[in-house]
Amino acid sequence: MSGNDTAILAFKIITIVTTIFMRISLLPDFQRMRKMKSTGDMSVLPCVLLYANCYLLCWYSYAVDNIIPLFLTAALGVICGAIFSVFFYRWTAHKRDVMRVFVISGVIMLLETIYGLTALLGWTGQSRSSTGTTLGVLVIISSVGLYASPMATIRHVIQTKTSSSMPFTMGVVNVINSLCWVVYAILVGDVFILVPNASGALLGSIQLILTCIYPRKAPSDGQIISAVINDPRAGSLQSSCVEQALLSVVINSPAQESRENRKSGAGDSANFVALRSPVG
Repeated sequence: MSGNDTAILAFKIITIVTTIFMRISLLPDFQRMRKMKSTGDMSVLPCVLLYANCYLLCWYSYAVDNIIPLFLTAALGVICGAIFSVFFYRWTAHKRDVMRVFVISGVIMLLETIYGLTALLGWTGQSRSSTGTTLGVLVIISSVGLYASPMATIRHVIQTKTSSSMPFTMGVVNVINSLCWVVYAILVGDVFILVPNASGALLGSIQLILTCIYPRKAPSDGQIISAVINDPRAGSLQSSCVEQALLSVVINSPAQESRENRKSGAGDSANFVALRSPVG
């Protein structure tokens, strides 16, 4: 085995490992969503583009006969992206908008399926090599969209001065994984793997820079949120005015909650509620 073959084998293994981490890199963000029962400011695009891009990669890798590592890691991406998308839909408050994105991605994947089948069966008059080239161009476009998806809220990040809408772990793993694929692409001479991953490394680095400039903000101890609610008892026919009740909510960290539990609650108002912060 030559030195080049050894290097290719080594980077096949490395890319498989780093890509597995890339596929599950949204887990910390989804763990946070599970605790909060909300998707917060995060966009659904990273989830959708993960399975949509990997689905296209499955067709490309089959066309160019790159089963390991490309087809294997792409199939894993389809599964992970689909699972993440289901849970995102469960916790999001914008189900109609998310469903619209799902439908659009489904239509695109259907078109990819039709083209992939007809081309590989020879009905388009293309050779297998030509089909691989066409799919490769589509992979570049789709992959750049995947890597740029966390940047979709860049204006929101700059306006709010917080990167909470950007999946941080995904950004870190993305840079490492993309660089590994760049080296592998150079070794095997595949420009359709090289270009999107070079773009991914660049866009991922920009995301990390923004995360450092605008770090996530956690609720501060004792942060008070007040809300005015209608008192349902004010709906009697004898009353001509609508009474209102003021509800004060204090968000406590676990440490502060422990301190508060040791204090007497005799002085608390009936309209006072202390909540534990989901962060920390």
